[in-house]
Amino acid sequence: SASVAPHPLSPLGGGKTRTKDKYRVVYTDHQRLELEKEFQYNKYITMRRKSELSMALSLSERQIKIWFQNRRAKERKINRKRQQHSQQATTTTPTPPSLGGPGDTHISTSPRQDILSDTVSEEY
Repeated sequence: SASVAPHPLSPLGGGKTRTKDKYRVVYTDHQRLELEKEFQYNKYITMRRKSELSMALSLSERQIKIWFQNRRAKERKINRKRQQHSQQATTTTPTPPSLGGPGDTHISTSPRQDILSDTVSEEY
């Protein structure tokens, strides 16, 4: 185990970093940007574009395929969050704070909604 780097997250291994449990490749900004552009153009990659990107970015087609799968999953997750937020605006049920984020984001918006509804009721 002499070859293992002392810092598990240091990107010394030529673009590959060893995370705690998985050996995974960290894509360069350029690779991510190109994949992201392709994804905006088309959520599902064609075999032809996959082989073109594979050559252009020096990634395997398998990596590109999996990146697209993961990116679609991320997109679905984002859309679910967005739907929850738009529903939350109409209902008054408190939602538990999202993990990782500041827990008081939804609290700061609700008093303003209450004030709005009060002023509306006074006008009628």
